[in-house]
Amino acid sequence: MFTFNLIKFSKEYGKFIKIGLPILGSQLVMYGMTTVDYIMAGYYSSDDLAGVGLAAAIYSPVYFLTAGAMFAIAPIIAQHFGAKEFEQIKNKIRKFLWTGLFVGFIFYLVLSNAGIVFHFLDTEEKIRSISLAYLNIVAFAAIPITLFQVFRGYSEGITQTRIVFVLGLLGFLINIPLNYYFIFELDLGGVGCAYATTIVSWLGLIAFWLFTLFLKQYKTIRIYGNFIWPDFKSSFELLKLGIPISFGIFVELSMFSGAALVISFFGANSLAAHTIAINLVGLLFMLPLSLGLASAIRVGNLIGEKNYSQANYASNFSLRFSLIVAITNFILIISMGSLLISIYTSDPNVSVVALTLLAYAAIFQVPDAIGYSAIGSLRGHKDTFGPMVNFIISYWFIAIPIGVYLSFSDLTFLPTEAEGMWTGMIIGIVVSAILNTLRLKDRKKDLKRFFKSGANQI
Repeated sequence: MFTFNLIKFSKEYGKFIKIGLPILGSQLVMYGMTTVDYIMAGYYSSDDLAGVGLAAAIYSPVYFLTAGAMFAIAPIIAQHFGAKEFEQIKNKIRKFLWTGLFVGFIFYLVLSNAGIVFHFLDTEEKIRSISLAYLNIVAFAAIPITLFQVFRGYSEGITQTRIVFVLGLLGFLINIPLNYYFIFELDLGGVGCAYATTIVSWLGLIAFWLFTLFLKQYKTIRIYGNFIWPDFKSSFELLKLGIPISFGIFVELSMFSGAALVISFFGANSLAAHTIAINLVGLLFMLPLSLGLASAIRVGNLIGEKNYSQANYASNFSLRFSLIVAITNFILIISMGSLLISIYTSDPNVSVVALTLLAYAAIFQVPDAIGYSAIGSLRGHKDTFGPMVNFIISYWFIAIPIGVYLSFSDLTFLPTEAEGMWTGMIIGIVVSAILNTLRLKDRKKDLKRFFKSGANQI
């Protein structure tokens, strides 16, 4: 029995590494672009760091609410790939590109008019002007970013995750000199990051198109051929799964972005510290997030193969592996927090606040990792509506109200200002992890009934 379990574990570990390691690389280099933006803007000035951070707090929820719908492509294609339905993949991706073009245009319109948000913020004028200029420029990256996600979902669904990593790495490397040129040489400060991002986004889309056109990895499931018009049925399938994903992520990001907006009331130092802490946490979170994304593909492939018992095993493996990663992140934050913060800023006032916030961040590493592992497996089941509802309950009805109350509270025995907002976020993340893990437990029971009735195929 032990030998069988060891073999099964080794096989699953190998599958996750093959799928997940390139995904991790992709997530790190794409998130690394944002990190480079923060670091380089921070070296220009604390105001520019705060301005870019505030712009990102608005940009990120808008991105996930629109372009985030494309995240449903990977689990859709993964199930077709597991079932060897290659013609379905060819037709659907071409139709999904039309949907991506439409969604990308909406993304552009929202970013172009995002300035309305600043009418409701009591933010310093200089920070506000940097943020607004950033958003107006990066709006021109909306369409290529969305179409890139279509190609990414296609590639990851057929397990070609390394190609996504290569493209992300190239974008990361190109972004650094472009940032330097626009920020320092042209003296544009944080606004220069938006110019660099826009250029890299268009180059990335063109490169991905050329890769899918000429590389042998796409030869078997080649998506190019006769012209295909948009198809309502395919768009509906994508948006039916994608909108709950995108809205669920929007709800979560609105919590983090809402935190930034609330913290902006307490001055540039608090906002800069929050930006540093949230960026560091996000960077470390790429490990459990990548495991969750790998789980969506792996579980989706196995369900497509009708290998239900292995699909459940893959879900359990993802949860346990995520727990190990989360504990590692916790140790890293506690032991190296000061060193990590020093990469972003030399301002002692900002560093002190950021270090305090990182202590809060360490607390939610475990629930956040477990929760996202469960969400990834649920996506493999094509279950996206339930996690969206769980996000709404956890973040809008629990985290944000508690965080806002604590932030402006006069009670000295409670955490206030930035610490109060982070306390509310911790509570919401814990509730979300519990709800999504329980939902995954129900989905696994459904599959267990299938393979117990003889439907399983090994």
